Amino acid sequence: MKSKVRKNWFAGLAAFILIPIIGMGQGFNMKKMANVTNMPGNEYSAVFGFTNASNQEFAIIGSTQAINIYNVSNCSNPVQVLVHQDGHTTSWREFSSYQNYVYSICDGPCSSGLKIINMDNLTVTSQTNIFTKAHTIFIEQSQGRMYIMGSKNANGQDRLLIYTLDTETINGTTYNGTPANPVLITSFMTTYIHDMYVRDNIGYASHIYEYRTRVWDLTNPLNITQLNDYYYDVGKNNHSSWLHADDSTLFETVEVPRNEPVTMLRRVTGSSSLQYVGSLKEPLEFPVGSNNRAHNPHIRDSLMYISYYEDGVQIFNVSNPASQSTVKRVAYYDTYTQNNGTGYPSGFFGCWGVYPFLPSGCILASDIDNGLFTLMLDMPVSDGVNPGKTTLVKDADVLFSSSAKGIVLRSPKGYCFRLKVGTTGTLSAERIVCHVYNATSVKIEKNDLAFNSNSKGVVLKDTGGACWKMRIGLSGSPFTQSVTCASVTPRMEAVNHDLVIETYTKGIILKNDNGICYRLNINDAGQIQTTQLNSCP
Repeated sequence: MKSKVRKNWFAGLAAFILIPIIGMGQGFNMKKMANVTNMPGNEYSAVFGFTNASNQEFAIIGSTQAINIYNVSNCSNPVQVLVHQDGHTTSWREFSSYQNYVYSICDGPCSSGLKIINMDNLTVTSQTNIFTKAHTIFIEQSQGRMYIMGSKNANGQDRLLIYTLDTETINGTTYNGTPANPVLITSFMTTYIHDMYVRDNIGYASHIYEYRTRVWDLTNPLNITQLNDYYYDVGKNNHSSWLHADDSTLFETVEVPRNEPVTMLRRVTGSSSLQYVGSLKEPLEFPVGSNNRAHNPHIRDSLMYISYYEDGVQIFNVSNPASQSTVKRVAYYDTYTQNNGTGYPSGFFGCWGVYPFLPSGCILASDIDNGLFTLMLDMPVSDGVNPGKTTLVKDADVLFSSSAKGIVLRSPKGYCFRLKVGTTGTLSAERIVCHVYNATSVKIEKNDLAFNSNSKGVVLKDTGGACWKMRIGLSGSPFTQSVTCASVTPRMEAVNHDLVIETYTKGIILKNDNGICYRLNINDAGQIQTTQLNSCP
């Protein structure tokens, strides 16, 4: 539950007690549109998106007992259109599509083979002659080729299956595939491939049990050759990857063990090895815990979307992947709140998959425990030196009655910093977990917390119980002024909870003795910054 403190709530009030609200905010620059649960089996795996010729949008999500399809043309109102139960109970279902067909595979205790779903009439057929179970599927749209990873032949040997969904002639042999009837071109014997991304017939394969990424030239499926590789340390199971639009930078996740970052690799002309560029890691539970676990990356335009298990969906700006320093997190939505504030549990929980490619911008996410989420980006626009929208406190202070609570500001990467004051009045900021399960707080979104009087502001308590009022100096520097707690009146009092300013472009607006207003906000290093405004709210 989120709460917006309304403008002018405090006008004319001598005293006011802030009512604490259960702090279930879960996102940063991203909002939930809908959440659907109670599908057969009540445990969920991959999610995929599909757009038909009429521009209707669909979500396809796997549950342990079914393939579930929802019309999400209205992102806020998913409507179920198909539940297909295949008689198997499995934790692994994956999907892809070509033209007007969606394809599904499953792994684990299942034997349903390749499911072929005609999205025009929602009929389902199966192919089981080549494989009965596999782990992942990828279709390169421009080539009309389907790749099946993680299946074995009758002798238990690992292989990569390559199908055509069109008509291809290779080495004099014609393969007449169609979207309704994929035709196998080859069964390529190789070590186990967990997942593979393909562009322009070049496959970026995660050979998970070799701890190695191999880059394959798949142009001629009957003569596959290796172009590049990269070796991780023993025990680091590289899981899946996605290629940047620059055609050289590869982002790859390592699922096992926990605590591994997302790796940035680059193909270099003339080298058979992939070059290590850097890594990314942004645990939502920091500083309580940092051993989060990434699952699957996807890149759309300048943004990379990663399903991040207990950390939900994380989004990074990858517009310039020249180095690690140019890539930064810009948004997230935490689909799994059960661990929030306690670190990371053992096992696998939370967000399995994300699909960010629907034309409308509706983002799909699947959570193992919490089902289907539909989400939208909600990036703020900076007011610059303008006051913009404010929650205005008129002729009153805001007093925090507990030294452990205070104003919480967001940084550009979504970090949370609580302002605190020392026993000598020194103002500082401490990094905290943003979303603590069942904690109480009051939240302000897309508004500054502003004070109309130069004598009023935020009053914090130090650990000794003394009160200090935040003020802004003539030069725009913040300072604190010792005050008697009982003399802080009229006031709005926060009793044992924080006030969170959720939007990183917003902050606290204070007026100095010259009548000039400054906005205080925070950077990613936890440093308080001030901006002089061209007017006061």
